[in-house]
Amino acid sequence: MTSWHGHRNDPDIPEAVRSVWKRKFDPANTPRERRQSNVDLAILTSAGQLVHWFDGFHYRGSGRRESLAQYTARELQTGTSWLRLVETPPRLVKKPTLQLPDLIQSRGVRVIVRLEDDRMPAYRAPVVEAVPLESADWKPLAWRDQRHVVDASELQKWLSQVYPPGIMERTNPQTKRVYKIRSVAGTLTLTPAGTNATHRYAVASGSIRLTDEGDDNFRFEGRLDLVLTYNRDAPEVVSLRGVFDGIYPRVERRTGRTRQLPLQAVFESRPQ
Repeated sequence: MTSWHGHRNDPDIPEAVRSVWKRKFDPANTPRERRQSNVDLAILTSAGQLVHWFDGFHYRGSGRRESLAQYTARELQTGTSWLRLVETPPRLVKKPTLQLPDLIQSRGVRVIVRLEDDRMPAYRAPVVEAVPLESADWKPLAWRDQRHVVDASELQKWLSQVYPPGIMERTNPQTKRVYKIRSVAGTLTLTPAGTNATHRYAVASGSIRLTDEGDDNFRFEGRLDLVLTYNRDAPEVVSLRGVFDGIYPRVERRTGRTRQLPLQAVFESRPQ
């Protein structure tokens, strides 16, 4: 599987995409054929030759009850029939298992993010990233006997993963790449929160602001709360758990109005 994101006048359009768009924007198309979305799905051979394509969001006329999932499955079945694939015997089909991105050779933080957009259900599906960290990256959260302030910018390596999923959110008009988070600002108050026979605990809370790479100084903010575990005899962080609750201001391209959407994230140290 592969994907391509660009404009119709780009010089480096892949041949398969060029073929799809030539058919999609054919002036001879009927008015109904012209009523299409900006998402297309294409099936290629292993050599990159186009065998079938279809609009990602079909137009459902009156009386049509086919769901988007049924439509997509039907079109995929039609397209794959041209590939002459050898069917795998049922006894050899392995049931897929969910495996989240993880860290095996190093410690770090796993970040799970979702955008509560009622108009785009796909954005509510969590996006998961595993960020490896060095020993120095943990030091801002090291144990202290007294309450103290932590600069959120020192945690940017993993907090920079808190941004909405979706390739069409905010992209560079020249490179078509999604803007990354350029800076994280704010302060957290790290406070001792008790001990037991083997560990001691602290909580860190505060408001943070994230700004992306765009030249319009676009930013969003929210509250970050962390729970940290330490061994009783050492200042290093043993484990981290946390949540982010923020608001993402999405500007609607057609109306120019801004919608305030809940943006949520969960953090957990890995492998522990």
